[in-house]
Amino acid sequence: MKVTAASRLSSVLFALGSLLLAFAGAAYSRPDSLRFTAGAHRVVQGNDMSVTLAVSPAGSRCSGSARYKGGATQAISTVTAAGGHATLRWKVDRSTKPGPARVYVSCGAAGRASRTFTVIGAVLPPAIRVVKSGWSVRAMSGSGSSVSYGIILANQSTTRDALDVKVLVNFVMADNRLIGSATTHIADIAAGSQHAVGGDLLFPGGAPIDRLEIVATTGRAGPATHLFPGLSSIRVMPSPYEPLWAGSVEGEVQNDSTSTLARGELSAVVFDAEGNVIGGGHGSFFAPLPPATRLFFKISQGVRAIPIDKVAGAMVSVVPSYKN
Repeated sequence: MKVTAASRLSSVLFALGSLLLAFAGAAYSRPDSLRFTAGAHRVVQGNDMSVTLAVSPAGSRCSGSARYKGGATQAISTVTAAGGHATLRWKVDRSTKPGPARVYVSCGAAGRASRTFTVIGAVLPPAIRVVKSGWSVRAMSGSGSSVSYGIILANQSTTRDALDVKVLVNFVMADNRLIGSATTHIADIAAGSQHAVGGDLLFPGGAPIDRLEIVATTGRAGPATHLFPGLSSIRVMPSPYEPLWAGSVEGEVQNDSTSTLARGELSAVVFDAEGNVIGGGHGSFFAPLPPATRLFFKISQGVRAIPIDKVAGAMVSVVPSYKN
């Protein structure tokens, strides 16, 4: 039987096609040279994120990027695969939109890969605003000065308590240099409330203070606390030993809770007749207070630099601790 040229050509083409299909099948079925092996599937705004990939060939350089909801992208620093693995790390910005996101990785000859993750919205701690502040200076007998200061802070969130609040008070002279600094810690400022902060600072010489510079930072947020002890009969009393100067801020605390009030941190701010802050102080009580009972308190720390003839009133704040 005669074999024509056309028949021979058809046989060759068929053989070549089969060979190409075989190679294609082999390439498709080989193990992946780039695949994700570890990494979180969720990240909170402002936190760190990382993914790890198995990479072949070894030594490949891997770069990446993240694409967030809304189309924003973020470049990820390039790393070199070691021991067959590469880990890419980056920080998700606090302003990133919450929602689905995707990370893209390219490792040269090893290929490319991508994976989804989710950005979770962070609960931002409440902002603290300084409502007003002030101080009084008293030259002490012998040498040195005592400064009593007071600050009213406001938690601007109406739904979250400000917890672990740290307050830095800088005492600034007219030339903008600091003459001293004081710090205090407040465990809880209730949602939507104002909080009195008071204290004193001793100086070895004069205290030419021009202004107070106040920095208040919130560590975290917590559920709104709707029940605090009641405070009443608040008054500023002169010192029994130095009647021209304040000696204490006194009053009563009432336990309005159904639990025993174990202790409380107290702080006070003192005002003049115009409502200006002229100082403050702090104290505490530790007597267990059963429900529906009251207790006398006396704040004496920090107030001795306040002239009693300028006193018109005071504000007291309490941070309670209850027994379960």
